[in-house]
Amino acid sequence: MFMTRSTSITAIRLTKIALITAVVVVLGFLPPIPLGFIPVPIVLQNLGVMLAGVILGAKDGTISILLLFLIGIILPAFSGANTQGVLVGPTAGYVIAWLFVPALIALGLAKLPKQNVTFQFVVIWLFGVLFIDAFGAIYLAVYSHMPILKSLLANLAFIPGDTLKAIITLIVANRLTKLK
Repeated sequence: MFMTRSTSITAIRLTKIALITAVVVVLGFLPPIPLGFIPVPIVLQNLGVMLAGVILGAKDGTISILLLFLIGIILPAFSGANTQGVLVGPTAGYVIAWLFVPALIALGLAKLPKQNVTFQFVVIWLFGVLFIDAFGAIYLAVYSHMPILKSLLANLAFIPGDTLKAIITLIVANRLTKLK
């Protein structure tokens, strides 16, 4: 009946994982914004994926995204609510990249001084924006038989919005860190 210290730590970790997963799911309720010239819309869920890496770290952040995938198989948890299309259609490369982002961000941030906000932003941007967009563009090129350069150039449209998401991620994470 009594919780031991290790049990309570596990309960706290599981709660944080569930909360971040819920944030990513809720961000999926916001409708995707189609661009028209590329079959991949603008979504806000990758903001939650970046938060998973910054707040939860490599292991728990990756578990959170895996949990999102499991939920997404059963319930509509992705933007646009079309799980099959998201996981096997033109957007699959972006979503697959999400699985690696929490670990990449967490490992990158672990190498930096905690107070350097500029370097923190660079790490979040490199893995939460550039990595996702490049991975997704390469997958999209293969999926749609589009030249890779054309796909990469079309993905430049995502960079400003995704950069804003990286800034929001940094602000939210730093505010939450101050609350600890």
